[in-house]
Amino acid sequence: QQVKHVAASNYLIWSPITGEKAPDTVNDGKGRDNMTAKADIIKYLKDSFAFGHKAVATLNASNLVQPISSGSGRPTTRLFLATFAPAHAFDHYGQLVEYLRMNGIVPPASRGQ
Repeated sequence: QQVKHVAASNYLIWSPITGEKAPDTVNDGKGRDNMTAKADIIKYLKDSFAFGHKAVATLNASNLVQPISSGSGRPTTRLFLATFAPAHAFDHYGQLVEYLRMNGIVPPASRGQ
């Protein structure tokens, strides 16, 4: 659920930067309910980060702080969204790490150190 949420939220956060509509799969930031296979969820996450890379490539000095409408209709800037997206992902990464450790699992990034 956390990984699907990050992927769905990535689309919601990045889409106002490009002006593209977020895919229907975002399901209000939860991802598709019927997406349960690990491979499908990982692909969804990777695709959402690829979409983010595409969005960042559109940023330049003239549009970075221009007011735009966020996905919720509130005014924001591309700069805010471009910094919020990784912060949001890092927050959930931290939650996943804590969940793994609470269940006796060493997170992959910490193994062998």
